[in-house]
Formats: sequence, structure tokens, C-alpha cells
Amino acid sequence: MDTILGKVLCGECRSLQEYDLVSERSERIWNGKACTFNKRIAVCRNCGHRVYVPGLDDINENEFEVKCREENDYILVEEIQEILEKYDVDKRPLSKVMGLGEHTIENYLKGQLPSRRYSDMLRRVLHCYLYMKDYYDNNKDKLNKHAAERMKTKLEFYDQINSHDSTIEAVALYILNSKYEITNMSLQKLLYYIEAFAQVLLGKSIYDNRCEAWAYGPVYPCIYEKYKSFGKSQIIVDEIDLTDCLDENVRKVIDYVLGNFAIYNGVTLKDLSHSESPWKNAHAGYGAKEHCTEQISHDAITEYFSAVNNKFDLSTDEGVKQYISSLGVV
Repeated sequence: MDTILGKVLCGECRSLQEYDLVSERSERIWNGKACTFNKRIAVCRNCGHRVYVPGLDDINENEFEVKCREENDYILVEEIQEILEKYDVDKRPLSKVMGLGEHTIENYLKGQLPSRRYSDMLRRVLHCYLYMKDYYDNNKDKLNKHAAERMKTKLEFYDQINSHDSTIEAVALYILNSKYEITNMSLQKLLYYIEAFAQVLLGKSIYDNRCEAWAYGPVYPCIYEKYKSFGKSQIIVDEIDLTDCLDENVRKVIDYVLGNFAIYNGVTLKDLSHSESPWKNAHAGYGAKEHCTEQISHDAITEYFSAVNNKFDLSTDEGVKQYISSLGVV
């Protein structure tokens, strides 16, 4: 935003001067409504008169548009760009597959405001691939072969990462739909703690899948393989309602574990699990970074965390905090 040496020409001073940015309350009409926003203006630091700063008007215009769209729940230009990236589709093919005019998406990206109906349509396909899958099934014949194949590949990928044919897959998706940033490493450890706390708090197992004592802590191989394409990055899935897949008590346990453990990153969760006997006993005899596929038995998890519960009372947040603190990791 600054120009030469952070100075701009002041007409009053008739010389290059430094300036300050200040807020000025402004009101404009947007989509037929009066909207107010804090417009940024530049004033000469020497005389206090308004000065012109190249690019500042564009910044104000963009911030005003974003503010109005957010306040009125209209899709943002950046979100439309995310749709293109999510489905590996170009502007015109996206217009065609959604049954819009050929240049509609292109116009939206240039700043044209969609109607409420089209804004909601675009938001739905951004947040849930199943809506896009319907559009694709109905309109794929309107796309050329290359565009259709690219979209098909993406939709198959989203089918794979959002599937939940087993309980552990449903639990994993529930975790990934939470407010926390979850990587594959942290997901594995959270599944481990959910298994442990379900046994302690509910007296039953949520899933039968066994975790293995890998070098970086407990891992459920089927879930690791499912999301390994994300590498060390946050796993992003679509918004899915899992209330019919997981009963209320199970969801409460998951939420409880997330509230106490998902606040830590994957490395910290790994370090916590390395301090616990279920992983240590299963990994015994292997080097620190040596690959190990020894299973951590359900009985080992139950026995260890039952003893922990007797000492710290894991049904309370304070008890969980005391337990975590006792491990000396955080």
C-alpha cells in the first residue's frame, strides 16, 4: 500500500509526506440494502489532510463486498474458487455441470453477485460433495471427456474419504467434522483414546478394530490407509450428519475425549501414548523408529485405563487434566 519510501504526494503540503490510515464510518447501498462499514482513508501525517494512496480504494471495495456478503450469507468469490479447486474443474465446465449459463461462474469470479438461490446452490456443493455428485450424474454428458474424467476422479476420492461403512469409520468422520484441526497422526491417537474412554465410561467397546504399536504411537491401519494421501496436513472431509450412525452416549464420549485431547497436536498425542503401558509393552523389543505392527490388545487398553480411572476419575475434566499432567509430557 505504501509508495516511495512509504510516502505519497500531499496536495496541501505539495511534497511527499508520510501518512496514517484511519477509519471512517461509511454507508452504501448493497443489493438494495443500506450497509455501513469502516472505510480506511489515508491522511497526511504532517498536515492532516486526506491523501491518495494507490490501491487503497480497491482494498476498501473488496473489504466492503466481503463484509456485505458475509453479513447477508452470500457465497464469497474465494469460496467459488475453492469449488473449482475442490472438484478440479474449470469455470465453464462448472457452469455446465450445475445447469447454469456457460459464463455464469466466470462472471461470479469477476465479482457479480449470484442470486440467493444460486449462492445457496454453490455453498451446498462446496460443503458437501454429494450435491455435486447429483449435478454430475445428471449433467456429465454436457462436459467434454477430459473435464468429465477429472471430476469423476475427484468425486470418487470424496466417496472414499467420506465413506463410513463401519463404526470406526463413522467415529473417524465424526472427529474430522469437529471444530479441531486433525491430521492423520492426531486422528489415530484420538481413536485410541476414544476406545479407552468408551470402555471406562460406558463399559463397552465402540469398535473391534485393533490398533498397532507403530513407531509414532497407536495406529489403526485401515483408517491410516484411508487418509494417508493427506500426509502431515489437516484432513478435510465434507459436512456429514452422523447422528444416525452413532448413538448419543457414544457421541458424548467422543466429544469428551476431543475436548480434553484434541487440543494437542499429533506429536504431543504421540508423546502421551508413548508414556502409557499399552503402547510401551506392545512396542517392547523394537527400536525407537523401527516399524512395528504388534497389536495393542483391547484387554491391555482396558486394564491400563481402568487403573488410571480408579486413581484420577476420568469422568471429570479435572481428573483427565491431572492424568495428562502426571505423564510429564505437557
